[in-house]
Amino acid sequence: MSKLVKVLAILVACIIAAGTCEGLDNIWDLEAVDQYGIGTHPKVNASTNDPNNRVIVEGIALAGSSEILNPGPPAGMGIAYTLFIQDDTSYRGGIQAWAGSWFYGDPLWTSLRNTDYINVNAGDRVRITGFLADAGRGKVVINHRHSNNPVLVFTVEVLGHPGLPDPVFIPSVSACNYFDQTRAGGGEFYQTRYAMLHGLNIVSGNWANNSLLTVADSTGSVGMLLSLMGDFNGKQPPQGKLNVVGIFDQEDTTLPHTEGYRLWVKRQSDVALALDACRQVRSRSNGERVGLANKVVSRAYPGYFYIQDAGRTGGVRVVSNRSVVPGNVVCVQGSVTSITNEKVVTPTYLIVNSGSAPKPIGVTSRELWRMTGLDVRGLLVRCVCKIGVDQGGGVYSLTDDAGKTIYVQTNGVTLPSTGTRVAIDAVVSELNGTPMLLLASGDDVHTLE
Repeated sequence: MSKLVKVLAILVACIIAAGTCEGLDNIWDLEAVDQYGIGTHPKVNASTNDPNNRVIVEGIALAGSSEILNPGPPAGMGIAYTLFIQDDTSYRGGIQAWAGSWFYGDPLWTSLRNTDYINVNAGDRVRITGFLADAGRGKVVINHRHSNNPVLVFTVEVLGHPGLPDPVFIPSVSACNYFDQTRAGGGEFYQTRYAMLHGLNIVSGNWANNSLLTVADSTGSVGMLLSLMGDFNGKQPPQGKLNVVGIFDQEDTTLPHTEGYRLWVKRQSDVALALDACRQVRSRSNGERVGLANKVVSRAYPGYFYIQDAGRTGGVRVVSNRSVVPGNVVCVQGSVTSITNEKVVTPTYLIVNSGSAPKPIGVTSRELWRMTGLDVRGLLVRCVCKIGVDQGGGVYSLTDDAGKTIYVQTNGVTLPSTGTRVAIDAVVSELNGTPMLLLASGDDVHTLE
């Protein structure tokens, strides 16, 4: 069925039924379930004879149409089309659309792949129009109800490409692997959302395409499904705890449909080594993927910012133009690279939440030069010193009471005159083995009497 004919049919039906076509359906409302995990919305499994029972939803595609299942064409057993779209107007979940080619056969499936079940890229904003069904797996979906009835064909339209949303950070396995009918928390709250889990150990399962593994942290275990269309075959996971980004999903085929939660991972590059502390980045190789969770932004600079552990044990540079402010709490997954011998993280995924600005830790030149054994690189510090000489390139020398010279990169901040005693709040970096204080603003320079 051509897309134009179907759209016109929907418009005519809307006009006849109500005089005007109503707006979009609310995805969160469509996904309501009862105590058995069965969909309760009145349009679930509703009659297809009434065009008003169609739903129209819009959201961001969390995976391309060829990243999860093999959509063909041609048709065949195992050839299926699916999209997961997340509501981009709120934090409230998303919905899956699914169609199996074997209900149609060729040439109809090939035709539908060109007109209705069209190619979509991850990050596309799409509109889906079709009928709801309870999938019998703990979730409500848009599908053709396992029929080749042309009325049940759903239509996908691409509206734009805003890009993938930030994943939601799930604080622990225990926070997502339980059933709550109210969806105040648990698996129903996170279902069909792009999500990150941190600190996972593999309990069982093979590392291969279309493999369901069990992963766990100290609070419990949950499923992790590696995509059929992924690139996991022949590869190995990072050696250690994992930081993983994927689509949170459910597949529970027995009543009650209150279990079977899983994180559906698209590709190898969405899996990283989970680090506990920022300073651990320094021991990782360039190109290695790492993840850090719940770290605090200390200072932001043009093109990068620093994060540090909440306990102020260490910090690391994150190379990003993302707008952050001191105190933001971030989770990051990305690749390790080097800038002038400093190991940094270039993020693929970045989650930013609000928090309280950190306080600097007081140090002297002895700590900055690591003469005491304390490593403060990447940390927000306060150093009492005297302004020294302009070294060029925005760098000034400083001297403190310990008598050793240190340096500050002003980043455009105007310093008081030479000899002025100041307290400087700055992040500690390093240039060719020499400690360098990085100023972020004039507010970080305090003139002392």
